[in-house]
Formats: sequence, C-alpha cells, structure tokens
Amino acid sequence: MSNLGLNSGYKVLLVNSPDVSSAKIISLVEEISKVVTISGSVKVENSCRISKGDHNSSTFDVILSGILSPHNVLHEAKILEIFLQIVKPGGRILIRELVRLNDGNLRTEESLQTELKLSGLTNIVGKEISLNDEEKVEIGKHLEHQNFVLVEYEGVKPNFEVGSSARINLADKAKTTATVWKLSDTVDDDLIDSDQLLDEDDMKKPDPENLKVCGSSGKRKACKNCSCGLAEELEENQGKGEPAPVKPSSCGNCYLGDAFRCASCPYLGMPAFKPGEKVQLSQNQMQADV
Repeated sequence: MSNLGLNSGYKVLLVNSPDVSSAKIISLVEEISKVVTISGSVKVENSCRISKGDHNSSTFDVILSGILSPHNVLHEAKILEIFLQIVKPGGRILIRELVRLNDGNLRTEESLQTELKLSGLTNIVGKEISLNDEEKVEIGKHLEHQNFVLVEYEGVKPNFEVGSSARINLADKAKTTATVWKLSDTVDDDLIDSDQLLDEDDMKKPDPENLKVCGSSGKRKACKNCSCGLAEELEENQGKGEPAPVKPSSCGNCYLGDAFRCASCPYLGMPAFKPGEKVQLSQNQMQADV
C-alpha cells in the first residue's frame, strides 16, 4: 500500500475487472480505508460499468485501476476519458496493465503509452511490476500465452477542469503586437534615398512621339494590336489623300516558286518571277478546266 501514495482524507476510486475475486477487493478496500481514515472514502467500480456510474465530475483525489490480479483492465481512450472527468484537477490516476513482449493477444507497452499521452494526462511515469508464481498462474488462466509483463503507469490530471475555457484579451494582444512589429525595428537606419539614384536625364519628360512603339522600326506602320494611337493616326491620314501602305508578302518568298510559298499563297501554281515584276497569267491558265 505504501507504493500507492495515499494520504488521510483522500477520496479514492478502485476500478477492477469482473475477474477479480470479491475477497481480494474487500481486503484491499479495508487496507485503503485505514490509510485515508474516516475523513476520506473508498468507492469500488467495475471496469465494465464505469460508463454507467453516477460519479460527479472532479470527485476523486486518486483513481486506482487494474491494481488487483489478474490485471486485465484495458485502459482505452473511452475509460481514460471518464477517469479524467471524475478525478479532481491535479489528481492522480494510477493504472496497472498487462502488455505483451512479442506476438500475442495483448497490446504493446508503446501502444499503452500513446493512449495515456493522448488522453491528456501529464507527468506520466511508468515501471515494471514483478509478479510471483501464484499471480502468473492466475493470469495465465485468462491468457493464451505467457509472453507478458505487468507495467504500472501514473499520471496527473492538468490543474483545470475538462472542457473549461479562458477568455483571451484580444485588445491587449493587439497593443502588444503593434508595439513589437514596428517598421523602424526591422530595417537599417542608413537607407539610401531612391531619388539620389536618378540623374538629370532620368528626370526629363519623354517625347510623346517616341512613346509610339509601332514607329520604333523607322517605318510608320502600326502593329497588329496597336495601342499607342498610330493605327488611328494612319487611318486618319489616309482619309486626307495619303496613299495607303502596300501590303507586302507575309513571308517574302512568293517570287521564288511553289517550293517556298505558303499554303494560302495567291501565287500557288505560278512560275517563279523576279521581285517587283508584274505577274501575268497565260491564256491556258485563264481557261477553266473541263
């Protein structure tokens, strides 16, 4: 009993599997009652009925589970959740469970550790509990193999109620953030003035005529998708008598012959001619095929 860490005035919950004998339970309850005295209390609960118990939240100082042989209480997430609900903030949960050494129908110690951590327990410590021959024989009656060890784990419920909440003062947080994140705190003092990087030529205003990118080639010819206004200007000048620009060949290879002409070339089927030469069709080419 000295290893269970009980004191006078403690409210203790003893959780056992249905396989534990009544004599063992009565003996342990009497032993615990002597330690917690009349100012404390001891309650006994069947592990299979723990979810149907009428225990109020934050009732017990200590929960002892699976302490008695055959130690076959399975501490899964559901039962650990109930333990966390009914134990007091800062209260202790002490469990003992059989784990397998290799292949078998028990879970590994690593799996048990993970379950305990995910439940919300803190300050978890564990150790292996030695078993005498009588206990091994009794445990063996409930297992198909003998490759097991008994481990004990103890954890503490965090010092707040399950499901509790705390108000966050966002106004004070915003003030703190505004104080920390200042631009002056994140840049160097000796910055270069960007205006000092400009010379006199950079400050001159450009000639509007030079902004017409379509005329950059030296020829007053508008681009296909002209957006600088040159297309409109040329169209306006055409209305004033200025000759319309001659559309050159799109590829410039029409005079070389069919081998160099495009699929849509209007000169397809005609002989090669000299650049600038007026192409005339023969009488045979002017006649329709029959």
